[in-house]
Amino acid sequence: MKKSFSLIILSLFLIVGCAGQITIKPEAEFKIKNIKTASVKVKTLLADCKEEIEKIEKTLIEKLKEANMFKEIHENTQNTDLIIEIDIEELAKVTKSDRFWYGAMAGRAKVGGKVKLIEGFSGKVLGSFYVESLSSGGTVFAGTTQQAIDDFVNEVVKHLIESTVQ
Repeated sequence: MKKSFSLIILSLFLIVGCAGQITIKPEAEFKIKNIKTASVKVKTLLADCKEEIEKIEKTLIEKLKEANMFKEIHENTQNTDLIIEIDIEELAKVTKSDRFWYGAMAGRAKVGGKVKLIEGFSGKVLGSFYVESLSSGGTVFAGTTQQAIDDFVNEVVKHLIESTVQ
C-alpha cells in the first residue's frame, strides 16, 4: 500500500511538475507620471545570449504597446521621456531539445535582471527593481527559456502599470 502511494505521488509530480516562479524586489517605492514616450534598452555582460537579449527587448516593446502605456515606444534611447533600461544578470537556458532529451533533468530556465527607470532628458533615476523568472520544471512538458522570458517581460510590464500615475 505504502509503495503504491509513493508511486502515485511520484507519477503526479512527473506529470504536473513545478509551476513557474516570479520574484520581484523593488529597491524603493516609486511612481512614474506624465510619460508620453519611452524607450527600451536591454543589455548584459553575460556571454552567448545575444538572441535571448533581443527577444527580451522585442517582447517588452510589444507588450508595452499592447498595454497602451505610452504614445510612442522606441528601441533607441534618444529624445524620450522615459528610458527603461534592463541589465540581465542571470540567464539559464533550457531549449525544447534539452527538454525532449533530458526531460525534468534539463532543469529550469531562468532570467533575472535589474530594471532601471531613467528620466530621458535629465538622466535622473526614477526607480529600479529586480525581476527573476524561473520556468516550470519537473517534467518532460516543463517550460523552456521562452517561458522564462515571457514571464519576466510580463512581470516588468505589470510592475510598470502598477507604478504609473495617470
